[in-house]
This record gives sequence, C-alpha cells and structure tokens, in this order.
Amino acid sequence: MKKIYLYLTILFALLVTLSGCNNEWEDELYTRMVSLKAPINREDVSVIYLRYKPDNEKVTFKLPVVVSGSQTNDRDYKVRIGVDNDTLNYLNFDRYAERSDLYYRQLSEEFYELPSQTCHIPAGSDVAHFNIDFNFSGLDLVEKWVLPLTIMPDPSYTLNTYKGRQKALLWVMPFNDYSGVYNAGSMYVYFGENTTKYMTASTRETRVVDENTIFFYAGITEELAENRGDFKIKCEFLEPDEVTEIEGSTREDGTPLLLKKGKLLLSAENPDLEFEVIGAPAYEIKEELDIDRPHIIKRFFTLTLEYKYKDSASSENMVFPYRCKGTMLMQRNVSTLIPDEDQAIFW
Repeated sequence: MKKIYLYLTILFALLVTLSGCNNEWEDELYTRMVSLKAPINREDVSVIYLRYKPDNEKVTFKLPVVVSGSQTNDRDYKVRIGVDNDTLNYLNFDRYAERSDLYYRQLSEEFYELPSQTCHIPAGSDVAHFNIDFNFSGLDLVEKWVLPLTIMPDPSYTLNTYKGRQKALLWVMPFNDYSGVYNAGSMYVYFGENTTKYMTASTRETRVVDENTIFFYAGITEELAENRGDFKIKCEFLEPDEVTEIEGSTREDGTPLLLKKGKLLLSAENPDLEFEVIGAPAYEIKEELDIDRPHIIKRFFTLTLEYKYKDSASSENMVFPYRCKGTMLMQRNVSTLIPDEDQAIFW
C-alpha cells in the first residue's frame, strides 16, 4: 500500500511540473530594452569612417537602434535620441587627465544635422536606423572630433544601461582616396646639412583636408605632440599625368586594373616652418588583385618626397633645421562584394 501511495505521489508531482511548463520558450524571456549599436574600441569611442564630399555635400550615417529580447519585437517604438553633453568630459579626464590637448572634442553643430529627434522601430523589426547628416568641409582633423549621442529616457520604453549601451560616442573619421596610415620607414629625416646619419618615424598617419588633399606632420614630429598642429604639411594629389591599364589583370566585372602616376603639391600653413619643397614630389598608385581572394583589390600608394623645414618651437633659444627625403608607402585593400564603401575598405 505504501508503494502504491509513493507511486501516486510521484505521478502527481510530475503532472504538476509538466503542466507548469506551458511552453515557456514561446514567451518573452527578458525585459525588452532599447540601445544604440556603436561598438567601442579600446578608448571607449566608436570610429566611423565616412567619405569626404566636396562643396558642402552631406554624407549620411545610419546609426542602428536595437530592441533586445528573445522574441521578435511585437510593438511600435518611438525612441528619442539627443546629444549627450556630459559623457565626453568624464571620458577625457579619465583617459588623459591634464593632457587637454589630447581630449576628444565635441563636434560642432555646423558639421552635422539630426533630421529627426526620434527613431521609429516598427512591430516585427528589432533594428531601425537613426540618420545623421554630416558636412566635413572646413573640419580640422588635427583634433579628434566626437559626436556624443544618447537615448533619452521615456516611459514608453526601457533603456539598456549595461556598459553604456544607451550611448554612442561617434569619432568621425572622414576619408578620401589617399588618406590612411603610411609606412614611413623609408622617409629619412636629416638634421641640418648632415647626409649620413638620419632618423625615421615608423608610420605617418594622414588625415583629410579635402577630397584630393591629405595632411601629415613634418619629419619625425610626434603625432601626439602638444604642438603637432604647427607642423602640419598638406599634400595635394594632382590629376594623374599617366594612367596605364595593367596588362593581364582585370576585376571580376572585366574592367582593367590601373597604374596611375602624377605630381604632388606640398605646402605648410605655418610660416615659422620656413617650409621648402625640393625637386618634384610625385605619387604612384598601383592596383593588384589578391591571389587568394580575387574579390579583393589591393591598391599600393608610393609617395616620393623631399622637403626642408625648421623647428623653432621645441626650444626657446635654438632653431632646428631638418631635411626629409624618401618615400612613404600605403596598402589599401577594398572588397568588391560590399556596396558600402566605408565597409568595403579594410581599415
């Protein structure tokens, strides 16, 4: 009798357990929260690469806005988004303390526009895009410009505050056909008239001035130097003098790969540099298909330069003359399978 009672007890417990399950996987398992998809780098900002466009032409960035959950979103959301005027101050001091010259600068309103203050996420969709229009004409990239955005609180939705996912610190990085990080190991920097001993910088990061011009810092000037802006050298790529089709090399669509050669126009805004161009600076851009990945086009940039400048800022009592001669090299890989240019380039 006791065994029968025990069996009945176990059977009843199983029935209660099974009836309580009620296909719980069909229900939402988490609290739905809204967040901004802006992956951060090691400095807690999100770098976004955007094509520089001339004549005040706007370029639009689509910031993803996400609703989390285990099930597909079943309701409409109107997410309010605004500029965050506080977070950068805390981040700057935490990262750079008293080095205010290295602080991220908040992008001025003259360089961007928010067409709407809200982002609509319809039922049936977990992601929508918040459009931001940028205009980079006249933006000096000696500084690091960030547009800080945040989801504004609203009783109609819950913010995802985990690791600041309701915020997006967008470090805007305009690019053109020539900007990027160049290998400068073959760019020799001589002191004065010395022609035997030289110095080099391993790389030179170049940033955009306009659609055909980049800038870099003279000689071996530290790219994090407090007075780096005083050593800015502009480098304009003139129309190529020679364009040659590379025999036996074509893209997947049949168009030929090219070899371009042309002249560079170097200049410096700071008169204290006493900047002087020597010879005829030139460039060469050669295209090549990746052997293992034929959808990847590799572009090799070679800049041949020679110039002189004087450093009167490093010492109150002395002026240091320098002569720079050699080449700077860069490889840019571009995927032909990705339609969005900023995503197609392997940064």
